[in-house]
Amino acid sequence: NMNSKKKIIRGLVSTIIIIVLVTLGGKVYMNNKENEKIENQKETAINIKGIISGLKEIKFSDDGGKISGTENDFGKWSIGVDLKLSDELWYTISASKEGVEGMKSGFPDRNMHGGTSSPVKVIYSNGKREILK
Repeated sequence: NMNSKKKIIRGLVSTIIIIVLVTLGGKVYMNNKENEKIENQKETAINIKGIISGLKEIKFSDDGGKISGTENDFGKWSIGVDLKLSDELWYTISASKEGVEGMKSGFPDRNMHGGTSSPVKVIYSNGKREILK
């Protein structure tokens, strides 16, 4: 029967179109999430540069988030950040878009204020690099 074959084909085509649309939608959503995470990191880097002096490099090794780095977090977005200072040593701090949230002991007090006016290299969690002027 030709009618039932047409219905089956139409059904298959519809299903394929739906799968393609859902896949594309998911990709766009994930890209937006990725961009949002990188934007959060950039904003955080700019704030850190405005606070900490003698800063040479800022590195984000994870996406950030309250606990898991996902969009389902509640509470404040924060992230662990590795900083290289003018003493050529790396320090880990926790920071948010509002600025520095905390640091491990051993972070030099003299670098805790004044900000850095020279360019600072930033490496984002997706591997993208940028120089903050």
